[in-house]
Amino acid sequence: MKLKTLTFILIVFLQSNFLSAQTKNEINNYFEDLHLINQFNGNYIIANNKKIIAEKSLGFSDLDKKKELKKNTLFTIASISKTFTATAILQLKQKGKLNLDDTVQKYLPNFPYSNVTVKHLLNHTSGLTDFYNLFDSLMVHYPEKLITNSDIIPILIENKTPLSSLPGERWEYNNVNYCILALIIEKISGQSFSEYIKQNIFKPAKMKNSIVPNNRNIKQKNQVEQYTYPNLYSTTLQNVKNIPEKFKILERSNFYGNGGIVSTTLDLYKYDQALYNGALLGKKELEEAFTPTRLNDGKIATFNFDDKEIAYGLGWAIYTDEKNGKTVFHDGFNTGLSSILVRNISKKQSVIILENTGSNVVFPASNAILNILNQQTYQPTTQNFARLYGSILVNNGIAQADKLLMKYFNNTEKYNVTEREMNSLGYQLLRNKKIPEALVIFNTTTKIYPNSGNAFDSYGEALLLNNQKEEAIKMYQRSVELNPNNENGKKILQQILNK
Repeated sequence: MKLKTLTFILIVFLQSNFLSAQTKNEINNYFEDLHLINQFNGNYIIANNKKIIAEKSLGFSDLDKKKELKKNTLFTIASISKTFTATAILQLKQKGKLNLDDTVQKYLPNFPYSNVTVKHLLNHTSGLTDFYNLFDSLMVHYPEKLITNSDIIPILIENKTPLSSLPGERWEYNNVNYCILALIIEKISGQSFSEYIKQNIFKPAKMKNSIVPNNRNIKQKNQVEQYTYPNLYSTTLQNVKNIPEKFKILERSNFYGNGGIVSTTLDLYKYDQALYNGALLGKKELEEAFTPTRLNDGKIATFNFDDKEIAYGLGWAIYTDEKNGKTVFHDGFNTGLSSILVRNISKKQSVIILENTGSNVVFPASNAILNILNQQTYQPTTQNFARLYGSILVNNGIAQADKLLMKYFNNTEKYNVTEREMNSLGYQLLRNKKIPEALVIFNTTTKIYPNSGNAFDSYGEALLLNNQKEEAIKMYQRSVELNPNNENGKKILQQILNK
């Protein structure tokens, strides 16, 4: 081999190693910046072309005891579990044990909807209702009962619960779909859902630290405590054990198939790799999982998330952009827990994040990491303005809050804020009888979003509730001026002016 060729190879090798080290540092710095502003406490693994290039634990598995996170710390992965359920169904399909177009009644004869298919469950187009209020009456009559998957079909029959839409007509994310899929897996395989996942996914993927718990309400050894903020204007985390769940069913149930799997970042990386090396599914089934769903009218089922239009396949969300190609993912959220598993199929890049303070940054963080991997610009870490502003307003008063508002206007790039966050904060303060503070929040929202009819509408509503009629009229008038289609605003204005 000529000297010039050897020199060229050496230069390419050194450049590659330099870029890899530089990328690793940039990724670690990004997460450390998030950690410093209290927006990330958890574990992550970032991989590029079958090689882990960044892996770290930041923060505590138990904040109260100051117990640090480790690589093998266990997290509930929440709705990432749905990808395991979908993989199991597609395995059974691959083996010829079911057809995705089969009706659910073929496997579960008591299921009360004759035209719902297995595929409708997989892609969230069944029209089924979710479980949040489904068991309200049952919980009153049987206060000690732990509700599980086997209770779903009987309660649907008992309540004569109608479908919210025709199967295939509309996409609507729904946990019940995946609870029913878990029952189908058990019926066909003759195994418990837990045993099926263990034998057919955990074992071939060599996931030695992953569990489908018998009771998801009981923590595993080495599993994180979960923390959250008690309200939208708090900056102090509390253990979720001390905060009542919004929906009682979440405290009284032990559903599986829709969530509940306990795992680690490394095991999820092994799962990610096993999906693509053929250890779990054939190429045909995997492509089917990653194909966007089409509704009855031929349109692709999509939803908007963090300014991206997302499609949904069979257990996986999907988006494509010109720079990075096709990406599939599933995220998960419980109170005090957020998770995401992202795979850029086009470039063979993986992002796995598990976080135990319920942070809402996992999806934007995954996008930033993919951009770092591909030497593209990305949104730097920023402070959450709404929470910080609300906290200062409630605890230190309007003068101090105004100082922060001035800092925001002088350097908007330092903070992240959305109209929705500010609106939610205002309404929560109203519900908590903090009316003066709520009025300040709605007023501030109109300053940050001066062209939003909705911002002025909300401010008008709050003023009216506080009997500030004249000011409310001005806000509603401005709202209708900005948004002539605000029929509700017009109606309220008319009611006020005619009194």
